[in-house]
Amino acid sequence: MHELHLMTQVVKAVEAELDGTKNAKLSVVRLKISARSHLLTHDHATLQTTFGLAARGTSAEGAELEVIPIPTDAWCLTCKRGTVVTGLDDTCSTCGGLVITDPSALEVVLHELVVQE
Repeated sequence: MHELHLMTQVVKAVEAELDGTKNAKLSVVRLKISARSHLLTHDHATLQTTFGLAARGTSAEGAELEVIPIPTDAWCLTCKRGTVVTGLDDTCSTCGGLVITDPSALEVVLHELVVQE
């Protein structure tokens, strides 16, 4: 259910970006998603379906969703060092300890819209 809410927010952001471009046909929505996001545990078909449901009746209807996973900065609780993680269950690359990420860091970023005029 969280995914539908998140995709509804994505659609709202898309519509805000497209405001005033009535002749443009949106074909692709590209999202950058944090490597620590639970969204990456879902297969692409599920995310596309959820996006399609959220986009119904909007300027984003019919657009393809593309997901770009991005590495995320994290902090190791054991060795007190910064590290970069590329997956939800990654641990510290130095000591193997548990890592945390900044809770205020964005999970999803609207990266690019591809439109056809």
